[in-house]
Amino acid sequence: MSIKKFPLEAYGAAVSREELVQAALDEITKNYREASLSNVARSYGVSLAYVSECVRAQTGRTYKELLQKHRMETAARLLRRSDWNIQQIITYVGYENTSYFYRLFHERYGQSPREYRQSRAARTRTPA
Repeated sequence: MSIKKFPLEAYGAAVSREELVQAALDEITKNYREASLSNVARSYGVSLAYVSECVRAQTGRTYKELLQKHRMETAARLLRRSDWNIQQIITYVGYENTSYFYRLFHERYGQSPREYRQSRAARTRTPA
């Protein structure tokens, strides 16, 4: 028995767990500012709980953890490579609550976004 692949338009059709997980990961990378696992579940005609369980089983992380990781990595990259102010970056990566963003960023990188930017700027100015 082979597993058939169906496009997103095949609402309600049988799809593989791998395809659901890939769709969830694609949602994170392509639509991380407004990403929602509900969108994936709705597109495939499956329950949110089922897609969530598939993601956790295959990646070892929850969808929320994966989304936060992507958003934080994007924010860090923007802090290193852009001259956008921190509030612009927070909004760009999809956070509305500034203090929540600061808390997540500090948990991940051990410093505030401002400290992170300054420490990276100092590294690029220091001769090797």
